Parts: sequence; C-alpha cells; structure tokens
Amino acid sequence: MKIQLDWLKEYVDFDVSAEQLGQLLTMAGLEIEAQETVKLGDGNKTEVLELNVTPNRGYCLSYFGVAREVAALMNKNFKYPDCELELKENWGPSLVEEKLTVDNRAPELCLRYSGMVIEDVNIGPSPKWLVDRLTSIGLRSVNNIVDITNFVLMEYGQPLHAFDKDLLDGSEVIVRRAIKDEAFTSLDGVELKLDEDTLVIADTSKAIALAGIMGGANSQVKESTRNIILEAASFDSVIVRKGSKKYGLRSDSSIRFERGVDVKGMIAAQTRAALLIKELAGGIISKGRVDVYPLPLPNKVIFLRVSRLNQVLGCSLSVDHIGDLLFRLGTKTSKQKDGESFSVEIPSFRPFLTREIDLIEEVARLNGFDKIEVTSPSAKISPVRLTSKQLAIRNVKNLLSHTGFSEVLTYSFIDETIAKQFCSAFSNNGEINTIALKNPISSDMAVMRPSLLPGLIHSMVRNFSKGQKYVKIFEFGNIFVSSRENAYKERMVFAGLVAGTHGNNVWEQTGSSYDYFDLKGALDSVTRFLKLNLTEQPASGRPFMLMGKSVRLMANGQDCGYFGELSPSVVRLYELPRHCIVFELDFDMLIHSCLKKASFLPLPKFPETFRDISLLIDKTVTSGEVMSEISQIGEPLLSKIELYDHFEGKKIQEGKKSLTYALTFQSSERTLVDEEINPVFDKMVKTLWSQFGATLRE
Repeated sequence: MKIQLDWLKEYVDFDVSAEQLGQLLTMAGLEIEAQETVKLGDGNKTEVLELNVTPNRGYCLSYFGVAREVAALMNKNFKYPDCELELKENWGPSLVEEKLTVDNRAPELCLRYSGMVIEDVNIGPSPKWLVDRLTSIGLRSVNNIVDITNFVLMEYGQPLHAFDKDLLDGSEVIVRRAIKDEAFTSLDGVELKLDEDTLVIADTSKAIALAGIMGGANSQVKESTRNIILEAASFDSVIVRKGSKKYGLRSDSSIRFERGVDVKGMIAAQTRAALLIKELAGGIISKGRVDVYPLPLPNKVIFLRVSRLNQVLGCSLSVDHIGDLLFRLGTKTSKQKDGESFSVEIPSFRPFLTREIDLIEEVARLNGFDKIEVTSPSAKISPVRLTSKQLAIRNVKNLLSHTGFSEVLTYSFIDETIAKQFCSAFSNNGEINTIALKNPISSDMAVMRPSLLPGLIHSMVRNFSKGQKYVKIFEFGNIFVSSRENAYKERMVFAGLVAGTHGNNVWEQTGSSYDYFDLKGALDSVTRFLKLNLTEQPASGRPFMLMGKSVRLMANGQDCGYFGELSPSVVRLYELPRHCIVFELDFDMLIHSCLKKASFLPLPKFPETFRDISLLIDKTVTSGEVMSEISQIGEPLLSKIELYDHFEGKKIQEGKKSLTYALTFQSSERTLVDEEINPVFDKMVKTLWSQFGATLRE
C-alpha cells in the first residue's frame, strides 16, 4: 500500500518528516518497505511511503485506515468526511427503485449489496488533482468515472464498480453463482470458462463481473457511456480468494476483499463516489439507493481486564491511560462498575479484533513496545530426569555406536505387500493384521509398519548401491499392528542388521562375510548391559527367516523377538548379499523384564575350577538348547558356561557339528575338589546323550 504524505495530511495533521513517520508506523506494526520521491506531471515532487500491510490489518489498505493509525499514535484528531447530508441535497427527482432492482441469490457469500443509478454523465479526462493523486501511488488514469472509483477505493478501502447501465439486459442486477462453463471476458481481455463455485454479478442473461475481483468487458464504462450503476458490496473473503487464485486475476479490489472490508462503511464510500461523479462528470443521481442487507452484523463487544493486561505486558498501566488508548483506537469504551475492567465495542472496520488478547496487543502497540521493560523470565526450572526406558535406549545406542554400528531412522509407512511379508515378525499364530492409512501419501506408503526390518533392508540396499562393502545398522522405533478384534497395538522395537564382507582387520580374515556370531556378540553386549538373560529356542512361524540358522529369543519365558539369517527368498527378492544377519526385539518387554534393582554380590572367597567339554552333536540342535541343559544340570556348582568353539567340516561326519564349552565351577562356601565336580560332569555327559544324542569328541 503506497501512501502519499500530502494526501494523508487531508485526514490527519502531522508535522514530522517521512523518515520519522515511517519509523513510527514500523514500530506500530506497519513496516515501511520503501520511501521514494515521485515526480508529478507539472514537475512538482511528493513523498510516498510503501507499507507492508499484514493480513490482520486490512483496514490499513486505505488512507482512512492509515490516518486512523497515525492519529492514534500521535494523539491527533482524525478528519472523517460525512457526505450523507450533502448527497440528499443532490438527489434528482426520480426514485432509484424505478430504474434498478437487486436480487441477491447468494446471501451467505454477499453480505450486503448496494446500487445507485446516475444518469446523463459525461465521460472524459480527470482533473489534474485527481490524476496527481493516482499517479503518486502508481495508478494510471483512465477516465473520470474509473478514476473516481479507484480514488475512493484508496481513500476508504472499499472496492466500487461502475457498470454501463445501457449495456445490461433489463434493469435487474443479480448476485448468483456462475453457471458451469459460463463464458466471461474480463476488463483486461482475459476469456474465461467459469465454474459453479464462482460468484458473479449478472443481468438477466449474462455475467457482467466476477464478484469482488474484476468487471466484465461487456459492461465497462466507455466514452459513449451516459448512464451508470454504481455498485458497493461486501463479499465473502474466501470465495473472492479462491476465484482470484483459480482464474489468475489479482486486483486492488480482490486484495481488499480477501482481508475483509467494512460492511458498515461501504455506504459512506458509495456516497463519496456519487458526489465526486456529479462534481467531475455531471449527471443526475437518482433518489435513494437499493440496499440489500439481509443479515445486519451485530455490534461486537469485548471485555478487557486491567489486571490481565498488565500481567501479560509486564506493565503497570493505569485504568485511565488504558481507557485513553482504547478511545484512540476508535472504540466505544465504558468502564465497568468494578473500576478494573472495560466493556469495549469494536468498530466495524476492525473485524479481526475478537478476543481480549487482541485488545491487549493494541494497547501495547499504541503505548509503545519500547516502553515495556525488558526483564528476564522468572520461572522455576526443573532438571530433566530421564525415565528408565529413555535411559536404557540412550545407553544401548551409545554402546552399539561405539562398536561400529550406525543408527538409522526409517519411515513408519511402508508398502502393503512388504508389510504382509513381515507381518509375522511378532506373531506366530497369524492373528496380527496390518493397519491401512485412510489417506496415504503414496501407494508405497499405504500401511503402518509391523516390523523394523523392511526399513533396515531398504537402508542396506541403498548403502550397497553407493559402493559400501559392509553395513552394520540398528534402529529404535515403534511398530503398529492390529488383532482380529481390530485392537490397535503400538510397541517400541529394537532391531539390528549386519551384512557384507570384512574390511582390513587384524582380527578377521579380509573378504570373509559377516556371520551369525558377529551380530551375536553385539547382542550379547546389549543383554549384559541390561542385565538380561536371553535364551534361544528353535525358530518357527517367521517365513522370512532361514530355518536352521535362526532362533527365537525368550526373556522370562516369554517370546520377545528373533535372531538369525534372512531366508534365501528375501535375499533374492531384494538382491541382498548372501548372508544377512538380523535381530528384532520387543524393547518394551525387555525393559519390563529388567526393571529390577540390581543387588550387589560379594566377591567370591574361594577359587574357581575349570573344565572343558567338547561334544559331537546333530546340526539341528542349537547351542542354546545345549547350554540350557548344561546349566540346569550344573546348578548350583556351575557358575559360568561359554561356547568358545564351533566346528563343522570334512573331519566331522556328515550331519554333525562340534561344540566346545568352557565350564566354570565355584562355591561360595568352600574350595571345590574333583570328587564333587566329577559326578556333575558325568551326569552332564549322560543327559546330553539321552536328550540330544551328543557324544564326547575324542
């Protein structure tokens, strides 16, 4: 919005420079974007400020609005012309109702519509003062009628439009929605096909204007025009905005309607324009106006508490001072009986003042933001305390990161086909269903993930496609499933994956693939940190895992996840490396299992006794099963068991493997001797033979 200072001074007296006025308005929320000196046609110069008007201050898209702001900020008088009495003195003899009727068929979109008829006008050039006013703010002079509507638009902020009455079919103006594919040509020559959601002004046969946006070429004022209809209206801001965007027509009129116009002030703007037309173009103004206003807006009243205002602003403004600032805003203010609050009637040109906090902001603006004392906030700051679960997650992340793993974050939405492939990750009985999204972003993100593995697999694929030789990644995240009863469940899950070949490493053979034991070591580190004892059981019910090289993991007798190698079908489908080792654990269940206070055990007083046992056993028997059986037999003397050798090869008969365990025996009461350990060891050998067919390897 461009403001010519000489023009502004017609409505409010001020004696400050353009720079000072710009600073004052900027500090009050009307930022000055530019200041320029404009040359007029006679060689004179004038100062112009360009304002950046925010959407909530649409009233400042007019000289009256800016003048009100300046008057309030400087505590000056605002000069508002009252032309209604003068209009009555200039009415012609004939009644407007005899020459014009208005049919508002969309009262929800057109709150008010007013029409006046002016006959026998003379179209011609505008006087110099009017041309200078428009030129100073960047508008081109067209003719006296069009220039007057533009002048009043800038003065009042109320869009007006003049139709050539003789170009209309009949004497009726209709406000309606457009007919589908209705043809319309705008004033600037753009040919359009309208949709039914567009509001138009029409005569009995055609659309003559896009409501609030632009007039039509079929009714524009030309040199031959003699009789005009002067329109003033208040249209719904949403319908104007949509129409302006849809048809690519942006005008000074649409900009103001989008921000809301003063529905009660439009009559004054229409009166001002009619008198200027009579003055500059002659003509006879028909008596009265057709004013269709089906649902008059009620007066809006807001209550303002002085205590609340001072509390929000951190000030101690007096009741009288606050009352004076509210009066400057143009509100009707009355002090309540308690003497500590106000009843404030909001003027119609400020539609966005709706709450007490809005009035508090206005008082702060007028009083001056620079007068608000700068203070540090006084608040009690409580230290951040992590829950046991949050602390465990943080520590596990640090542990894995320090052992060469990288954390990844993947989307919670995945493809439905992939989701069904991994739907059995935490269900062995097939009672888990996926959760579909009602409005998915895309077809490949249509359901909530039932497992973290799809995200880890896609991360691995992307890494290998970029030339990586190996991938060691993990993720914490939620999975989402539903049961047959449509009961939705959300779990915190912890998953990891290793694949690829070892690089230069003194501990591993270069070029060898990562295997089961590489990830097993990392998982053991996590369980030791959490003070958990996970046991392994034969895997079943998860077709994406390789049978014989995968196990399900148990915590306190409950199935909490799985561990092992992905099946060849999954490897082929995603073109993965040959050996992809993964684990996935229900972290909520793990935390629940380990949320116990650790107790201190005194250091043992008596020495340990060590034995090794090397077994030849079927390949189908897992090491976890063997260790579980040995632990049960060895209680209470057996304190530790570790697998330190696993061998399969040509030297072992087909279908068999060699497992070697280190056994540690210890008592807290005495030093153990062979006579106590030998019977326990012999029992282990016999039990393992009867249970698994295991024999001692020679």
